[in-house]
Amino acid sequence: MVNIERVSYNYTDGKAVINDISATLDDGRIYGLLGKNGAGKTTLMKLVSGMVFPKQGRITIDGTDVSARNIKTMRETFFMPSEFKFSDMSMEKFVRLYSGFYPSFSREILEDCLQETGVERIIRTAALERLSLGEKHKVMTAFAIASGTRLLLMDEPAGGMDIPTRATFRKLLLRHLRNDQTVVISTHHAADFTNILSDVIILGHNGEMAFAGRTEDICDRYVFGIYPSDSGALYAEPCAGGYHAVRERGLEGPSEIDLEILFNAAVSGKLGNS
Repeated sequence: MVNIERVSYNYTDGKAVINDISATLDDGRIYGLLGKNGAGKTTLMKLVSGMVFPKQGRITIDGTDVSARNIKTMRETFFMPSEFKFSDMSMEKFVRLYSGFYPSFSREILEDCLQETGVERIIRTAALERLSLGEKHKVMTAFAIASGTRLLLMDEPAGGMDIPTRATFRKLLLRHLRNDQTVVISTHHAADFTNILSDVIILGHNGEMAFAGRTEDICDRYVFGIYPSDSGALYAEPCAGGYHAVRERGLEGPSEIDLEILFNAAVSGKLGNS
């Protein structure tokens, strides 16, 4: 379990990037971390991974403060950045160098992910740094899933993926995740992950928590759809056929979560923090 307790962080200019955020990340959950560019998503993931330390507050993983950079905690945390370089090395060398950091690393899972994403043959002959952006993301995503860490932080993993690869990525996550693993996915491609997220965290304009909730609770409380008018809507946007809106569920039946509308409503202050 990850506990984020009233955490704030700023860089050298003094402006708060993360502003008094508190949250609990439970085991066995897949969290979608949403926010506009500059909202602090990457910084929050770096804070949770122990790459940077809070200016105020603290973050613990199973009771251990991540700022202590405890070896056991670090070996059970994998952070996949949105941008990375492999240098001019082969896949075999990359695996030899880095897999040993992660006690639960699985070569079998790695091979399955590489095969499913279609890069298995390519990496046999090509140095990793010479791969295309999309191929690099496939390789790093495969390694991240194969790491087997209890906490997996992925910053824009879909950024270099085409639509079929995003579908494969979702399938691989669900296939290989254990019940004790926690995943946090930061993404601008929210709709691609709606069906696998168990929780949603939305950061506001100033690095504050705009919204947090479990998807089952969101479905119990809100309904999303297209309506002829914006009457009764908590938040609505004009669209073809009327208004795309989120409303209190009331007597209406359940609907699929529309993460784009949920996000816009949350950062506009229409929902409040769940």
